[in-house]
Amino acid sequence: MKLQENQPLTTDWAAPGQLVAFPAEDRKKIRMLDAFYRPTTRRGAPLLVFVHGMGSNFYRSQLKKAFIDVALETGWGILSFNNRGAERGTEDERFSQCLADLDAAVAFARRRGHRRLVFIGHSTGCQKIVYWQSLRCARQVAGLVLLAPADDYAITRQHFGRRFDAKVAWARKMVAQGKGHQPVQGLYERFTAKRFLSIANARATEANIFRYAGPLTHFRRVRCPMLAVFGELEEFAVIPPADMLAILRRKTRARDFADWLIEDANHSFKGCELALARAVCSWAGKRAP
Repeated sequence: MKLQENQPLTTDWAAPGQLVAFPAEDRKKIRMLDAFYRPTTRRGAPLLVFVHGMGSNFYRSQLKKAFIDVALETGWGILSFNNRGAERGTEDERFSQCLADLDAAVAFARRRGHRRLVFIGHSTGCQKIVYWQSLRCARQVAGLVLLAPADDYAITRQHFGRRFDAKVAWARKMVAQGKGHQPVQGLYERFTAKRFLSIANARATEANIFRYAGPLTHFRRVRCPMLAVFGELEEFAVIPPADMLAILRRKTRARDFADWLIEDANHSFKGCELALARAVCSWAGKRAP
């Protein structure tokens, strides 16, 4: 699939909307999540909910800006929010907390009058929305969009090579000694030993959501419409992106599944963000008119 290239941002950028914060409760502790919210003038209009990846946030990247620009012109409201893995939060994030974060986003959308939602996950955001929907089976979710759903376990194993087993053994030792906060050296993200095991332990939930050599249990539980998208030049691919899409296509049980392989695009879809946002909004519009 070839998308038209957009001009990179070289001038000031602005978008009308609201800077908001909403409460997320987990284990009776409340955390406020910052977000950008851009509603439409039509009450009850469907809402795109953008879930960022590791180390990112609700506004950084031209990909998010493209969806913020395009959503309103295609009749969608949009909510782009910080989850607990935003920026340095990735370092010691507990993956299961994404359930509370996404519950909070859905509750916010409901309070604002949105009854139909489409979640857009980028990178680790894909793991989070699939995990949430596989457990919640929420009827108000009209679809999931998976942008670059990479295999964190395979990436980490490839990254460390022969040192992988030793790194995992070290992390387990640190956790057993009550030192799970110790940082892992030499990784592409800042992780504590405990956080590292969330993606490096083959039995961990997060490690298995898109472990393409595994059963993809949570992915197969999702029945709502899904769209999976990879760039041909995906830099975090351990196997070819086309092969990952083929595995998803073969294993899905969704009643409506589509997959796109974008020519000349990388993990962040650099250069074709606007065209991708328009194509995704068109796909979403047919699931939540």
